[in-house]
Amino acid sequence: MQDVVEERAFYDQLFEAKPENEHITAGYDELHDLAFPEAPKGRVLDLGCGTGAHAIRLARRGFKVVAMDLSLYGVRAARERFKREGLSGHFVVADAERLPLKDGAVDTVWSSLLLHHFPKLDRLPNELARISKNRLVAIEPNAHNFLSWFAFNIVNVIWGLSTTTRNQRALFPKRLNKQMAQAGFKTVLLEYIHRPWKDDSSGLGLVRRLYEGFTSFLPLRFRANKFLVVYQRQG
Repeated sequence: MQDVVEERAFYDQLFEAKPENEHITAGYDELHDLAFPEAPKGRVLDLGCGTGAHAIRLARRGFKVVAMDLSLYGVRAARERFKREGLSGHFVVADAERLPLKDGAVDTVWSSLLLHHFPKLDRLPNELARISKNRLVAIEPNAHNFLSWFAFNIVNVIWGLSTTTRNQRALFPKRLNKQMAQAGFKTVLLEYIHRPWKDDSSGLGLVRRLYEGFTSFLPLRFRANKFLVVYQRQG
């Protein structure tokens, strides 16, 4: 089960200190183009919005955005970013497994680097199916990338990583797709993508670059540190 207390405390501290923290360093437009070949018909819920990195960019595209996070400091930061640009949105502090939304309240759920925060995905998929009318888009750390798998699923489990919470695991797309299918989601798109991390200038960043060099001959699914998957709501 997810340790919600640890999760909230970790991100409250991070977002209070860095109210414009953005984990992914580049390539937002490409991700949003992949996820939204057509504009959603209703509201987009940015679940696990952090400081609003995706929410603000989706709002710039003209989407109706609800930004929601477990961290009060993250939601406050997102709201301030919207305010500075004169954009409108809704901002909510909530636990992803207990969403204060009616059934079918949003057209699309945008979930960037959220699902892997739940060591056991039991309740969350059904909750996402309950509140979404149309689609779910998820970006997650790719467990086919050996470095991501080893860092999240071995080192973080046994010793912990200073840059993450103990809740986090890299995910295998096929396994995730099966779990989401049980909740009523059909996989319509899967793309392996690679994005630099904020700490790529550190010693750990050097390890990542060496890994990329040694694995450059492998298929993308083994090299990419993340994947993007789009699910269509069934029924």
